[in-house]
Amino acid sequence: MSILFLAIAWNVSPTLPGQAPGKFYGLIFHFYGASLLTAMFGPAIALTILFPVAFLGVYVIQGGYVEASQHYLMVCVLPTFFAYLTIQAIQKYIPKHLFVLILGNGYVAAFMSVILSGSFLLLVRMLLGGAVSSFDFEGWLLGLIIIAFMEGSLSGMLLAIFLIFRPNWVSTYNEEAYMSR
Repeated sequence: MSILFLAIAWNVSPTLPGQAPGKFYGLIFHFYGASLLTAMFGPAIALTILFPVAFLGVYVIQGGYVEASQHYLMVCVLPTFFAYLTIQAIQKYIPKHLFVLILGNGYVAAFMSVILSGSFLLLVRMLLGGAVSSFDFEGWLLGLIIIAFMEGSLSGMLLAIFLIFRPNWVSTYNEEAYMSR
């Protein structure tokens, strides 16, 4: 059921007035869910869950294997990878505390996964010879920060809700490690 809801959420993309719909740098408010699933289940299960979401949300609704594959790589694989790296760094260098779990694994990992994924995609675009002279870097950066803030906020809130009401759904949560103090 959550796969269906996430697939629907991927296709609901309200934009700000005056912005072109469907553009990554057009301030699309969009919940990816990759970092939340990584914080809850780890990267392997997150990518497994996100694969049918990409297939349902992109291929079935919008059509095309190429678009679904690109979407899976950009919106699932890259954010999951960067969220996992961020979570590993937080767990290694910051003491275990429930607040750190929610803020670090929920908000910071999601925020950083969007920022790092977007920066990586921009770097790839520049290296592959994209039109850099006509590129609105400031607008793109502002849109990326807004998207990252929204992703972090939603992931952090949802992780907190899951930890309060359904802690058994968060397989990366160890009550003994986080609540022993």
